[in-house]
Amino acid sequence: MLINTNGVGDLFFISILTISFLLSCETHEIIIRRGHNGSIPCLPVQRSSKIDKLEWWKEDKKIAEIKESRMTLWTAEDLHVAFLPETGGLYFRSAQYQDDGEYSCIVNEKKTADGNVRLYIQDVPDMPGQPIVMGFTSRSINVSWPPSLNNHNSPILYYIVHVRVGEKGDWESNKVMTIGNETSYQFTGLQPFTVYVFRVIAVNALGHSKPSKDSFPIVTLREVPDGTPTILGYGNATSTSVSLQWAPPPSDTIHGELLGYKIILHPKDKPQLERTIILPDPNLRQHTIRNLETYIQYKIALLVFNIEGDGPAAYITVKTEEGMPSPPSEFEADETGDTWVKLRWKDPKQPRGEIRGFVLYIRDLEYNKTDTRPGIPKNLKEYTIKDLKPYTKYKIWMSAFTAAGHGNETPPLEITTEVKGPSAPIIVNLTCSLDSLYLQWEKPVNYYKSVDHYLVYYRSENSRDFHHISLPNQLQYQINNLTSNMLYEVKVQGATNSVRNSSRLITGEFSESRKVVLQSKCESYISSSQIDVPLSAGVIAAVICVSFALLLAIFSFILWRKYFQAAYYYLDDPPSQTRGGSPQLSETYDESDYASIPVALWPKHVQDLHADGDIGFSREYESIQTGTDAELSCDYSQMPENKNKNRYVNIVAYDHTRVTLKSLSGQKKVAGVDYINANYIDGYCKPAAYIGTQGPLPSTFDDYWRMIWEQRVCIIVMITNLIERGRRKCDLYWPKEGTETHGIIQVKILQEVVMATYTLRTFSIRNLKMKKKHGAERTVYQYHYTNWPDHGVPDHPLPVLSFVRKSSAANPPNGGPIIVHCSAGVGRTGTYIVVDAMMKQIKHRQSINVYGFLKHIRQQRNYLVQTEEQYIFIHDALLEAIESGDTEVPSSHLSRYIQTLQTGGDAISNASSDIKERPFHWPLLERQYKLVTSFRAKDFNVVSALKPCNKAKNRSLNLIPLEAHRVHITPRSPGTDGSDYVNATFLLGFNMLKEFIITQHPLYDTVSDFWQMIWDHNVQTIVVLTPVIDEKEFPQFWPEKDEECDYGSFKVKLTEEITTSRETGGFVATRDFIMQSTQDDYELICRIVHCPGWPETCGPLNSVFDLIKMVQQWHLEYQNGPIVVMDRYGGTEAATFSCLTTLYKQLNFEDCVDVYMYAKLYHLRRPGIWRCQDDYLFLYRAIESLVSTMNLAEGMDTSPYGSQLNMTNGHLNSNSNGHIIKINLSTEHSVKSESLA
Repeated sequence: MLINTNGVGDLFFISILTISFLLSCETHEIIIRRGHNGSIPCLPVQRSSKIDKLEWWKEDKKIAEIKESRMTLWTAEDLHVAFLPETGGLYFRSAQYQDDGEYSCIVNEKKTADGNVRLYIQDVPDMPGQPIVMGFTSRSINVSWPPSLNNHNSPILYYIVHVRVGEKGDWESNKVMTIGNETSYQFTGLQPFTVYVFRVIAVNALGHSKPSKDSFPIVTLREVPDGTPTILGYGNATSTSVSLQWAPPPSDTIHGELLGYKIILHPKDKPQLERTIILPDPNLRQHTIRNLETYIQYKIALLVFNIEGDGPAAYITVKTEEGMPSPPSEFEADETGDTWVKLRWKDPKQPRGEIRGFVLYIRDLEYNKTDTRPGIPKNLKEYTIKDLKPYTKYKIWMSAFTAAGHGNETPPLEITTEVKGPSAPIIVNLTCSLDSLYLQWEKPVNYYKSVDHYLVYYRSENSRDFHHISLPNQLQYQINNLTSNMLYEVKVQGATNSVRNSSRLITGEFSESRKVVLQSKCESYISSSQIDVPLSAGVIAAVICVSFALLLAIFSFILWRKYFQAAYYYLDDPPSQTRGGSPQLSETYDESDYASIPVALWPKHVQDLHADGDIGFSREYESIQTGTDAELSCDYSQMPENKNKNRYVNIVAYDHTRVTLKSLSGQKKVAGVDYINANYIDGYCKPAAYIGTQGPLPSTFDDYWRMIWEQRVCIIVMITNLIERGRRKCDLYWPKEGTETHGIIQVKILQEVVMATYTLRTFSIRNLKMKKKHGAERTVYQYHYTNWPDHGVPDHPLPVLSFVRKSSAANPPNGGPIIVHCSAGVGRTGTYIVVDAMMKQIKHRQSINVYGFLKHIRQQRNYLVQTEEQYIFIHDALLEAIESGDTEVPSSHLSRYIQTLQTGGDAISNASSDIKERPFHWPLLERQYKLVTSFRAKDFNVVSALKPCNKAKNRSLNLIPLEAHRVHITPRSPGTDGSDYVNATFLLGFNMLKEFIITQHPLYDTVSDFWQMIWDHNVQTIVVLTPVIDEKEFPQFWPEKDEECDYGSFKVKLTEEITTSRETGGFVATRDFIMQSTQDDYELICRIVHCPGWPETCGPLNSVFDLIKMVQQWHLEYQNGPIVVMDRYGGTEAATFSCLTTLYKQLNFEDCVDVYMYAKLYHLRRPGIWRCQDDYLFLYRAIESLVSTMNLAEGMDTSPYGSQLNMTNGHLNSNSNGHIIKINLSTEHSVKSESLA
């Protein structure tokens, strides 16, 4: 029979089987895994012989009934259960949880079931309950969880607990299994202050349950840190401070919230002086430790701390730099004589470094003059000052010095030197009788304090010893009880009571000894000077020495003429005979070997030499190197007595051109006494125009100043700093203040004027051996170029050309050679000499011959122009000189000059007669502007500005800082690329190389960088020229009144704000700020001067200088740092302000301006600041308006700088009082415009 149940199409075939079986009531167990197929049998069917009716029961519910071979009841709700007619059993397809239970099969209406089957549906357990943290420490957590609600007929074997570290960690990395089916677990070995999350999986024989819900995150307790910061670098910021940079320890070693850092330090040998600095800023990555002792080794520990305590420290040992020492201790005058004082002292109690020596200062209170005795060796603790004046009051004090400089001075000792005995009295009357002798004398001409006693000495011819009589202050005496007709010798001596011991007499010189025969009326007496004395050997020797010295001087003069008459002349046709009849040096330059190059061809010549990687320069320079005569003698330099006078072993002075010092009167004839490492060097058409020499050594200071005096030197050109790259290049051979005496020359500094690239010093030198006041004193000027880099050559020749022109023009026509020195006196020295000589040749002959001239002067001093790089620089400098001309314009010619620039005229036709004789030839404005802006930056020049991390910090990519001149700031995140970048550029001014910082208006994201720049560079003046401050594009970057902005290591607070209207329109607002360190007691006062719309809003053109004068008046009070000048993009307005400020200073200081030079140097540092020709012309027009509206003399007197320099006739002259330098400007300009067009 076919039965369709529940309409689902399942077929059930029922057949009646006759089976014999034994009745049984036992229960069978059958297991089916959930989702698998299985069946349960009807056991009575196998035992029954005849089946009329069959029923299936589940628990107490009938689910199927079959009568007489047909289905009468089917209650199975799930079609996955089917009836098996062959066996009477049930078939489960994909068994489910609900199929679990006890089934029974009843056959033929038996009262009890005799086919019981227990069906178990097995599966993995249900997921356990959500884990709960029952307890925790810093390193352990106890976790418990409810067991699975149903194990699905298979007991749970164990649990797997998964651990996630952090809120986004990986579940699979950390897991543990329980022992058995325990529902708790203790985790140990965890990390402190770390987030953990747990989930649990139950496991039975069939597999893993689903994971439980995640536990709530739990954070382990804190512990003290066990990580140390990594010290990335450290160094000495000053002699009393040390800067540290570090990286924090790994975050998993901090074990709590990082509250900040601690720096614990103490002197290495004094742990009891421990000092702790707490830095409560976890983001800090550097710190400067201040208020340290100088030249002390410190042990420094850096550690992190959290709320639980301090972590382990990272240690370094650092030594502070040397500082200036305290005064020498126990400074006292031990003994005092008439011309000397013996001093004693001990080392300073606080040396603050290695004491290098001591300096004594002696002031004569009578004339108020101070003498300095430098260079007293450090091992001396007593010193005798000699050459003092008797009975004179002096103040004497002392200081010690280290490598850092001179320390504080001792309190002065006031001493009075002992009196000196009087000069000889003069016997004016000698009268005798038969037994007495009457003497009368005059008071000594020279005495000190007074003549308190006279001593009369006499003896007879028979006596060897004198008798003496001490008399009070009287001028006559009669000696009685003498023997008649006896020859007596008599003399008188003055004496003065000692100022130290009134009972002690200081005796003076004897009068002329008189001899007389005691007779009536003294008919016969003679003086001792009339007694014949034979000539001594000493007198004869002296006469011979003087004669020999005279012959030697004549011979030296002949030699000098021989070697220095053959000067270096540039002649197109070689002379037919030697100039002046003197033989020339061997290997003198021959024009036919290398001819001069016309100025018009010089640009092409330099271009050719630069081709193919400067191969032309290399060949020329190599030719010069190999062409130098190696056989020129330098015997004097190699003498043992002179070797210590040479700064460098290989830099010597050729014998035939060396400067020979003159012999001093009374000076012993010692080998090498006339030697100094210096040579005469020819100039253009001028023999011995220069003296090339090394930087003086302390042992040659006396010789150096004596050479200056003997050679009548007016100008010293110094082209080195005292220390470069940590090495001593030259010693300080001039007094920093007051007076120093070097041998017979006394040197007094009158003035020192510091400018951006050089310093001008004025000295008065006096020859102490000259008794006549007239001619014993001269003025010497030192031009000290301070901007030659430690390595290589200057980045642009314009400042060098200006320096060469000024220093060379300052030498008067009757002045001696210009002394030029660097360190060795060859490299930079030769560069200066060649540039100066060639510029003179350009002026007079319109041609250049660097190669020939250098070959010539290398025969006079070795190694002149020491490197190929210097040789190239000379060519580039002369090219710049030709292209630009002399662009320094006197104020009196400025208007005409500007007119010529604009109209294109060749000369100043209406100038004064002296100008007509030497007409100006100016480049035209357009050509000047093109030369000023010719430089174009390459990508490698602006690497930092174009980094992806920095691009967004620039308002305009047309105005970005060059790498060589950009302003660096302290990184807030050391090691993060771009964290030291700010769009700002250093510009030079008249007085300093980094006088200005030009920058853009800060963006929202760069305000903190801007203030960091102000803090790092000690800026105290900020000029804001942004036209409009608006929150959208140009936001306000300063705090409001009484607000405070915290930038980590410092805070900024506005203290005062004043706004004033300008007469020409607009306003000027000044805002004063205090910037305070959050780590120590350092603070910085800063002022913002805000003048929107400058210079467009200025009425009369000369009013643009009102703001400049205002800023300078404020800035002169605080000269620690540069002036920051800001406009929208760090462009034209800011550059104009900086340039006009510089020109304003130059005008007041030198009575001239060089617009071209400063405009070009500014463009070279920040290309794009001059947008058009009108921007450049505005500089000329503005300075012209200032000149035309002010009385120059009065303007200079009332300027903040005073009248410092004045120029006329191209010569340096000191004024009447010798305290103000006046420099005269030449009205000559060398290059004609025809050669430039």
